[in-house]
Amino acid sequence: MKSPSNETITLNMAESEQKKIEKSINEALDQSVEKLSASTLSDITQARMQALKYFNESNSKKSYINTVKNWLTMPSITMGLPAALAVLITVSVKYTALENIPELPLAMMATEVPNEDFAMLEDLEFVVWLAENEQSALL
Repeated sequence: MKSPSNETITLNMAESEQKKIEKSINEALDQSVEKLSASTLSDITQARMQALKYFNESNSKKSYINTVKNWLTMPSITMGLPAALAVLITVSVKYTALENIPELPLAMMATEVPNEDFAMLEDLEFVVWLAENEQSALL
């Protein structure tokens, strides 16, 4: 069996001396409170109530902020929220099918086309109509 070290004995003695000092200070304060007048005790009580009220208000604000912070740092939220956003974005994106642009008729490629005709070719619907008419003319 190991004998107690000198440090442990010293710590125990220091703690017991500290408790004795605390006890004597508390007794002195209790005696001084007994000597106070009623109006002074009332003022002290009111000041204490106001301090506790302010303390409780500040704690309620902190607790709300802490609650939100704790909620946001939960693993289910930190992993689930980005996954849910990714699914939502994937579903909401509209996929548009690319229309195949028909080939220009060979006759137009061989001849010189005026600038006005190029302006009309910019319109995709006109190009489609022109290609369909070319194909129907060949049939």
